[in-house]
Amino acid sequence: METKLHHFAFNITPNKLELVIELLEKFGCKLVYREGDARWCMIRQEPIPINIQVIETEDKQTPIEKKINTHIAFISDTQKEDVEEIKQWAEDKGIAFRHGGWSDRELWFDLPDVFINFVIEIMHTSIIE
Repeated sequence: METKLHHFAFNITPNKLELVIELLEKFGCKLVYREGDARWCMIRQEPIPINIQVIETEDKQTPIEKKINTHIAFISDTQKEDVEEIKQWAEDKGIAFRHGGWSDRELWFDLPDVFINFVIEIMHTSIIE
């Protein structure tokens, strides 16, 4: 079998697709596929050949206790500063923001009015050493 991983799919609330694209561009991701005015797209952080599919849905919000177990994870030398930068960005846009962590090296944030079934994790690079 030569099956290769292609993408992960995550749900967001309606009318937030452009906002999520803007957010993920802050992490160096870029839009790689969107057909016309479709309310879903594929985003990738080159050179990693795996896509994140973001889909607008009317689904019910996953409780935060379960939501944090499903996440898009990034690695950074400055994870605390990165979370603070996103917090400020969210505040500037009037978007609810909450955050937490599993340790001082493994932080997560949520935009509860945008992310339905996931959070974004930012881990310090030392976690993989």
